[in-house]
Amino acid sequence: MGVFDAFVDFLERLGGKTIEVAEKPLARLPETKSVSERIRLLKQLQQEVESEKEELEKERQLEAVIEWRKEEISRPFSERLADIAIKYLRGPVEKLTTSLTGLEEDLYRASILMPKERYVALMLMVSIFSGVFLFLVAYLMYQPIDMSILIGILGFAGGFFYMRQYPRMVWRRRVVEVEKSLPYALRHMASLLSAGVGIAEAILSVSKADYGVISEEFDLIIKDMKTGASFEDALTKFEEKMGSENVTRVVKQILRAVKFGGNLADILYKLAEDFSFEYRMKLVEYVQKVNGVAFVYMFLTIVMPTMFVVGILAGSVMAQALIMPVETFALVMLMAFPAISLIIINMIKRAEPR
Repeated sequence: MGVFDAFVDFLERLGGKTIEVAEKPLARLPETKSVSERIRLLKQLQQEVESEKEELEKERQLEAVIEWRKEEISRPFSERLADIAIKYLRGPVEKLTTSLTGLEEDLYRASILMPKERYVALMLMVSIFSGVFLFLVAYLMYQPIDMSILIGILGFAGGFFYMRQYPRMVWRRRVVEVEKSLPYALRHMASLLSAGVGIAEAILSVSKADYGVISEEFDLIIKDMKTGASFEDALTKFEEKMGSENVTRVVKQILRAVKFGGNLADILYKLAEDFSFEYRMKLVEYVQKVNGVAFVYMFLTIVMPTMFVVGILAGSVMAQALIMPVETFALVMLMAFPAISLIIINMIKRAEPR
């Protein structure tokens, strides 16, 4: 009986606790004798609950806006600029997208992961900004309005032409980087092949190494093979993308050795030595050319501006008046001569051996 009484006492205490918990939410309502007062308090409580729900909803919306802003800020500025052009200049963007031929291939060869339409929109925005910027510069330098408009139009055309050529410039830079790193990558592959590693594993090892652009391209070869492309197709695709004679020589030698047999390690070692020797010879020729261009560069960037200033001053003294407006003189000194300097530097840079 003692056990039964204890069990009954436990059930009674448990039931009382359950009733206490169930009645706890009603404790917010004070005990009143008036029914209207209780209804008023219930409505007030309902309004408080609804206001709390509205505040929670506002907080969730604010958090969503903050997350969207974070994602928007984390996106590259070029993509956001292109989205603006697509939104407000849809017609011109679509017409230019259909009229510009070869752009998609140039983007692929430059490894610019951007759709053609988005890049065309970016081209248009950069052209507009460059045109407006040059127009404002010319106008603030007190150039006539028609001359300022002409400079702005030239700025627009220059920006558009630069953006059209930009993928090709990126592709050429990538080819240069690949050719520079090619001897080191070939030696890496040859050492692995000499140790008994397969050609695919050697390419995978180069893709994981730090050889710059060539490691990125070899990684794309591995990805093509994983998606179902054959070894020959993946290498041929890499060859066509680079468009380099050195890369073509390497690819043909590898495919010939794989197809007909041969000591591929020795072949790659020999190619690496040949490329290194050719680069050293080109470097010697480049140094000789730069020594010859250095005198011309100094004359056009230092002597010629000085002679120009002296000539303007002498002519003004003899004529007892300025023979050139101050605005034109400032434009020549601030834009013409620096432009000549940049052109010469670009020519020297382009002549650098691969």
